[in-house]
Formats: sequence, C-alpha cells, structure tokens
Amino acid sequence: MKRSMTFFHFVAVAMIVCTMVLSSVSPATSEEAAPEWEYGTVTSQLRYYYFTQRDKDQWTDVKHVKESLALGGFLKYETPWLKDMFQAGVAGYASVPFPSHFNRPAKGGTQLLTSRNDSIAVIGEAFLKGRHEKTVATLYRQRLSTPMVNVSDSRMIPLLFEAYSVESKDIDNLRLQVGWVDKIKNRDTDVFKYMTEVSKNSAVDDAKRGMFMVGGDWTPEFMKSRSWYYAIPDYLQMTFLEAQSEYELSDTLSVRWLAQGLDQRSQGGQDGGSFNVVEFGLLGGVTWHGVKLGLGGSIVDNTTDVVSRWGSNPFFSDMMSYSNNRAGEKTLYMEAGYDFSRIGWDGFTSSVHTSFGRTPNIGRNKSPDQNEYDLKMNYVFDGKLKGLTIINFWSYQEGKGSQDGSDGMQVRLRFQYDFQLL
Repeated sequence: MKRSMTFFHFVAVAMIVCTMVLSSVSPATSEEAAPEWEYGTVTSQLRYYYFTQRDKDQWTDVKHVKESLALGGFLKYETPWLKDMFQAGVAGYASVPFPSHFNRPAKGGTQLLTSRNDSIAVIGEAFLKGRHEKTVATLYRQRLSTPMVNVSDSRMIPLLFEAYSVESKDIDNLRLQVGWVDKIKNRDTDVFKYMTEVSKNSAVDDAKRGMFMVGGDWTPEFMKSRSWYYAIPDYLQMTFLEAQSEYELSDTLSVRWLAQGLDQRSQGGQDGGSFNVVEFGLLGGVTWHGVKLGLGGSIVDNTTDVVSRWGSNPFFSDMMSYSNNRAGEKTLYMEAGYDFSRIGWDGFTSSVHTSFGRTPNIGRNKSPDQNEYDLKMNYVFDGKLKGLTIINFWSYQEGKGSQDGSDGMQVRLRFQYDFQLL
C-alpha cells in the first residue's frame, strides 16, 4: 500500500526546501563577515547521508541488509540577548528518504530515518536561557555534551533532551554543569521519552523517571580531566573519570596518554535489579613527523553489560559498530593516522582504528568474540566552499552478534554543509 504523506512529513520537506533556497542566496562567503540581524541569528545545516550495514555468513552470502539514503538537517533561530541576560531559541530537525529506491521499509534500522525508513520531523530544540557573567541556565529542549549523556551526532538527527541545566565557565579552564534530564529523543524517532524508558531494562520500562547529573571538565595546559556523576532514582548511578595529557619532546615528536574509568551500579530501591559493573581503559600514543599511533586496552568486569543508552560511549575503544563494553570483555585497541597538512592536503584527515574484543567462553556472560576494523576519512573545504564537509567511514566486523561467526560491513558517506542565514 502506498503510504500517504503526513503533516509532519510535509513540514520536513518544506523545511529542507526552504533552507536550500535560502542558503543559495543568504550565506556569507568565507571572505566576508556573517550578516548581522537585529532580531537574532538563523543558522542551518544540510546533510545528505548514505548508510548501509550488510551482514553475511561464513559462505559470504548476504543474509541481512540495512540501507538508507536521507536528506535533511536543521534550521535554528536564536533571539538576541535581552538586557544581556535572557535568550530564547528554537530548532527544527528533519530527515526524509531521498530517493525511495534506497529506503525500502524492510531495510530500515540505520537510524537515519525511522525503523521503516520513513521521514522524521521534530522541534528538537526549544529553550529559554538566562545568564550572569559566564554562568548560563538552559530550560527545556536542548543539546547536551557530557560523557554519558550527549547528542551522539553520527546520523541525521542527534539525540536531543528535555532538560534543565546550569553551566558555568566563570573559573578559568574549568567547566561545571549540573542539571536534571527528564526525557530523551532517540535518533530514529520524533518522540521524547523518559530516561528510564530507553534504558532497555524491562523492569523500569514503565517508570517515568529522569536523570540527575553533575560534573566538570578541567583543562589546564598540562592535563585535561573530566569527572561526572549521574543518577536515576531507585535505578542506577554512574561515575565517570577521565584524565589525559600530551607532551612535546621536540618539533616532530610528542607522546600522549589517556586513562578512563566508569563505575555503574544500582541504587535506592533497585527497581532495575541489583548490579555493579566497572570499566577501565588506558591508551598511550606517539606522534612523529605527522604520523599518529596509539595502543590501548579496556576491560569490563565479569558482572553485567555496561548501560549506555543516553549518548555515545565515551571510551576510546568505542568503535563504529561495537562498543566493546560487554560483561567480562577485554579489548585490545590500535589506531593510526596522518596529518596530511604536512604535504599540502589541508582539510583532509584519515585514520584507521582496530579493536579485538574477547569475552567469556562459558557461564552466564558467554558471548562471541568480536573484532572490528574502521577506516575514517574527512575533508573540510575552505574558500568559497567553506562550511562543506565530506565524511566517509568504512567498517568491517568479525563475529557480528551471533555464535556462527557471521561478519558484517558498514559504509557511511555524509555530505554536510553548515552556514549562517541571518
């Protein structure tokens, strides 16, 4: 049956077309300043994104395909600061299948569109801000950037939140934030749900609870560190710690290290069951004549899987497909990259990432070992095409999600254009 276009689908298409028309006449070039408008600012981003995941068995026969090709982005309006104290903003996000040949309902699940490759349109941001010096309070729908709660902006529409937060940068090199996060909107839907509803814990599926968070990022010259705490009443609490530093030994040689830790456990009434899991990771690296190499490992204790449903996993061993945070998992991680600006290729970056995940072979946490090999390439344009970025990722996975040793391949190709309209 042919699906009819709903009102929200019409809004999505209209928003994208309007943005494309305005962008062709309004954006400032790279040589001139963005135009000033006394009534605020209007910014936008266009994306055209192809995503496919193809799984195969040991005889190389394709047995499952996810595929989407979507056009979309966001259009955002922010008022000027009233008396330098108050500001309001709103942003519409949309993603539509284009063309339909690459967006069959049976091949959904890429999270570029809905689970059946239908359109998405949503008012993703709608906020009121108040500030005093370098402290800003933000109320209602907003983007968040913390280790365990963040936008995870790797598809068409990011994770977005209904939250009430206060962020302060009054102290040099220190960012502090405290807030209550009530609801989250996942990437493949226009519905905001309570934080417990997306936890994938059936015991709290019907619990309508938000999450408290408090933390900070300290970034003096000699070291960068993060310390964050999260809690959902009568369900769980999380503490995430991170420290890293880089030392220049010469003009062509530098070394770096990164340490990360997560403690996640049940709390209060333990409505989601009793659990306690710890994850730790350590990464070391060297950069020599533009060649960047890294070697590290992460380990999860043999109790239960880490719950990471409210953003991208902050650990360096988080790959394109595998998070490497299953119960009892030990992961060896390697990375390599090159600074192409050294040979005149400004704007181009490329890196290779590899992980080897090993889990228990027996017991209640038995699961297949998983290896992944990722290639990431970005090109950021300058000059008259400033604002345009091409992002291309490739991934090959071994032992993807089953006991029969099935493998998978993933390709992401994204064209992204950021600009200011007014």
